[in-house]
Amino acid sequence: MEATLMSLGSGWVSGIRPYFMIFLLGLAGRVFGLEQVPTVLQRTDVLVVAAVLLLVDLAADKIAYFDSFWDQLNTVVRPLAGAVLGYLLAGETDVVNAIVMALLGGGAALGAHAAKSTARAAVNVSPEPVSNVVVSTGEDLLALVMGLLTITVPLVAGALALVLLLIGGYIAYRILRSMRRLRERLREARRRRAPVPAGEV
Repeated sequence: MEATLMSLGSGWVSGIRPYFMIFLLGLAGRVFGLEQVPTVLQRTDVLVVAAVLLLVDLAADKIAYFDSFWDQLNTVVRPLAGAVLGYLLAGETDVVNAIVMALLGGGAALGAHAAKSTARAAVNVSPEPVSNVVVSTGEDLLALVMGLLTITVPLVAGALALVLLLIGGYIAYRILRSMRRLRERLREARRRRAPVPAGEV
């Protein structure tokens, strides 16, 4: 049960900051000797690569408009990271259980990624240029809290991940709905401004 909740929590974080979750799990396993953390994540080369990619991720996510391009590049990476972590956290269990946990982690990562990329696309078209940095920093803090909870209190992390997925899904739905309405209004405005052909006057 604990591994399942950790998969859910780590999956959600992976949808926001996958390299951070990999680094945090590996570091926690190496420093505190957590049995739940797979040995492969504790390797020095894995920790170094994850740390470098984390720095790149943090920097890229703070640049307006480029962050949306970065989100697109990570559309496969984030869910895949969540699925791999879920599979690894399953440990030496049966294959079916490992696959279920991989799907759970990957699904949570995909949901978090979809909400994040949709919200950030909306922020990029807002008139306040500082919004991008503020939202990105908020995501960093939320990923940090969720990551720590995933390691220390998996039950809370799993429950919070479900709540955040529901909230994120609702926000993404409202944003997409608003954007669709805006496009319809713009189309209607262009149609009204279009010159009427001479033969129809």
